[in-house]
Formats: sequence, structure tokens, C-alpha cells
Amino acid sequence: METPTVVTFVTIYVDPMRLAPLLLLTMVILLSCQRPQLKPEPAQYSVPVEIEPYVQHFRDEFKKRGQTPTTNNLIITFGATQGSDVCGQCLLESGKTPRIIINTNGVCWRDANGYERECLVFHELGHCLLNRGHRNSRFPNNAYVSLMNTNDWDIFGPCTYPVGNDECDKRPRRDYYLDELADSTTSAPIWAK
Repeated sequence: METPTVVTFVTIYVDPMRLAPLLLLTMVILLSCQRPQLKPEPAQYSVPVEIEPYVQHFRDEFKKRGQTPTTNNLIITFGATQGSDVCGQCLLESGKTPRIIINTNGVCWRDANGYERECLVFHELGHCLLNRGHRNSRFPNNAYVSLMNTNDWDIFGPCTYPVGNDECDKRPRRDYYLDELADSTTSAPIWAK
């Protein structure tokens, strides 16, 4: 046999004058637990003269592809990256101006040709302005699928030591890599087989 449940209601009278400070204290505690809303930094643009032509090429190439990535809020500097073998680094923080650091060591910048420099700058702009991550997949011919790979910043460059091999000169691949940067669903090119 079940025992009946007894419910008792208790009425408590609270003086409204005593309740007001308690409510106010509760509101202050709840509001103080919220994160402060930081104002975003004002737009800043600071790019070294030596890098500016590459940023302009980036704008022009995306315009040809019907896109207009915002480049008016960007800081690029030469400096030390996280590692000596890291040629570029994109620093993104919420509410802050995107920052790119280009390593000036010989392989990364000083001794690089114009195609290699363009590839490096476009790769970092891909991170900072297009929110693209790394993509290390390869085609059947072992060429990278994307400019956003982590290992090859010479994917559309000329031959360093031309020996008459068409595979050495990768400049004809540039349009594909820029198309893929603008649209990661771009179809594989004929040369990728």
C-alpha cells in the first residue's frame, strides 16, 4: 500500500525594503561575471614598401576572380617568426588588426625570387584575410593541391637551374593556385595527372 505524499506550502513574508538591497546585490554579482566587451581596434594599414606590390597583386587577382577581400585593416612587418624555418606567420586575435610577420632570412625573403615572395605573401594573406587553414593534400603527380600547403612556397616559380625540363618551370601553374586560393573547390588542372 502506498503512503500518501503530503505537500506543505509555507508562506514567508519578506519586507520589500529588505528585499531591494538583496536584489541589487544579486544583479551586481551577475553582471560582474560577464566578460567586458572590448572595443575592436580601429582599422590600421601598415605594409613595408617592399611588400606593398604583392598586396596590390593579391587585390588585383581576387578582383579578376570577382572577389574583393578587405585589405585595409592589415599590418605586415619583417621580423622573427616562431621558428627559423618558418617563413611567415599570421597573427589573428579577436577585435585586433590581422598581423603578418615575414622572416627575412635568406631562403624566405632575401634570396627568394618574385614568384616565391608572392607565394609567401599570398599564403599568409590566405590565413589572415581569407581564414584559410593549411591544406597539404597532393595531386597524383605529387604537386600540392593548394598554395596553402605547409612545405612548398615555390609551387609556381621558374626554374632555378633550367635544364630543358618543362616540369621545372612551374609558372604556368600560377593561375590554378590563385583560383584555388579564391575557391578551394576549384577542379584539378590538366597538369596534375
